[in-house]
Amino acid sequence: MTILAGSIIWAAAPASADDVILPPGATASVPGAIDCTPSNYVGVPLPTPCTASVPSNETSFDTSNLPGMDITPGAARTATTFNLGPIITALGPYASLAIFYVDFGDGTGFGSSGNPQALGSFPTSHVYVNPGTYTVTGYASIEGRTESTSVSITIAPPAEKPAAATATDTWETTAAPSPQAVVPVTAIGLGSALSVGTAVSEIVERNAKAAARTEIKAPKVTVNVGTTTLVNIPSLPVGSTVKAQVKIGKTWTTLPATAVESDGTLTLPALTFAKAGTYPVRLNLNNGTSRYVKVKVNKR
Repeated sequence: MTILAGSIIWAAAPASADDVILPPGATASVPGAIDCTPSNYVGVPLPTPCTASVPSNETSFDTSNLPGMDITPGAARTATTFNLGPIITALGPYASLAIFYVDFGDGTGFGSSGNPQALGSFPTSHVYVNPGTYTVTGYASIEGRTESTSVSITIAPPAEKPAAATATDTWETTAAPSPQAVVPVTAIGLGSALSVGTAVSEIVERNAKAAARTEIKAPKVTVNVGTTTLVNIPSLPVGSTVKAQVKIGKTWTTLPATAVESDGTLTLPALTFAKAGTYPVRLNLNNGTSRYVKVKVNKR
């Protein structure tokens, strides 16, 4: 099998060219991994593995021998953990190239086809807000052929114990995802202010007052920089699916759609803010109207 450096991708599912960042304090490297981020080497050449082409007669990379993703599901609203160590070890130097991205199965992911990441930079945990069964998928694109690995995980209700760890056995060939099939999970070019779903330490919940009809009158919920927060908003139409948006600067960033629970409460996807400030959240309801709350982010 002939492999060219930069031709391998790990993939995701639905949607945009937005990319994902790690929350502050997240582990951005794995022992043995090489950081290939250009901004970290201003005026200095990138390490050789970041730019060297793999020889055309390379045969050591065999996707059939890759281990599956090792995932330990947590209960809803807690951290589900990922152990990518075995895959990183099996990939060797390929794991340090910015050529991967992943779909968490809940409308969020890490990286994109337009902005792939090194495997060592992936978050080691993710927060699923609601219980249920989710499919986590990764892809590798080799010489125009896309390979994928998927694993289904069961997220238990908050009061229950986490489901047992589960893993996949091998990689399967699939159609290549289109550039548009990228998970929209964070704003791009806006100072890395927000990430969605990933957790690095504590996870807290904050209850908002009923959402207002205008941004000016929106009630505030206070959180801290770097803390993964679940925001609960009451008094919304039961059964509605809400498409929420967070305003960062002058741009509205769309979050994965979320259903209103039987008691009229909407829980936003887990949010981690990297910068202090006040961020309006717009709730777009099924009936075409909007409601607003604000998240005030304080420095620790």
